[in-house]
Formats: sequence, structure tokens, C-alpha cells
Amino acid sequence: MPSLGGASHVALTVRDMDASAQWYQRVLGLQELRRYSAEDAGSPRVLLLEPSSFFVLGLCQPDDGSSEPFDHRRTGLDHLAFKVADEAELDAWVAHLDELGVPHSPVRVLDLGRFVSFEDPDGIQFELWL
Repeated sequence: MPSLGGASHVALTVRDMDASAQWYQRVLGLQELRRYSAEDAGSPRVLLLEPSSFFVLGLCQPDDGSSEPFDHRRTGLDHLAFKVADEAELDAWVAHLDELGVPHSPVRVLDLGRFVSFEDPDGIQFELWL
């Protein structure tokens, strides 16, 4: 079987691309990499880079997109999880989210590890896992 070398990028459809891009830059420290027009990419989109991992998050805003918030019960994405290095890093993320006023879960413990979850402005859930 062929192998995968890790994640390259993920693209999310959002209601307000510019507001979402600002949120991701402020909350996750992503940096704007490039913007595309509808003519270039089929729908307007912005690519945001996480500089330490080179992971790219694309935000798309189709002209005919829905104005409804994200609903994890629909077929498609449920959530996106990022890995953190250690417990101190997870604690630092919790403090960062608190400082920015971003609502989040308490640190939860499962047999797979510890994590905290939060949502972006469209209700898309993210998790930070240790």
C-alpha cells in the first residue's frame, strides 16, 4: 500500500473569509500566505500558513455559499485536531485562549490522551491534543 507523508493542508468553507482569516491569525498565529480570486481558484480563498510546521489552512468563501453556521452533524468535517508537544504547551494554549476570550472546553482526558476543544467564528470545532 502507498504511504502518506503527513498533512499538507485543509480547506474550510466559511461565511466571512476576511473575519475568519483575522481570527485564525490572532488565535492560532497563522500567517497569510496568499489570496486567490474566484477566477483563480473557483471561489475566493485565502491561504494561511503555520510557520513552524508549514501546515496550510485554506479559507474559502463561495459566492453562492450558505449563510448558516457549521454543523458537525452534517456529512463532512466533524473537527480538526492539532498535536501539541507536551502538557506545558497544552497549558500555554489554554492560557492563550483564555487571554483572547475564546471559549473552550476544560482539558479532557481520554485513553488516547488529553485535549482541549474550541470553535472558530463559524462553529467549526478544533482540538489541541497531547
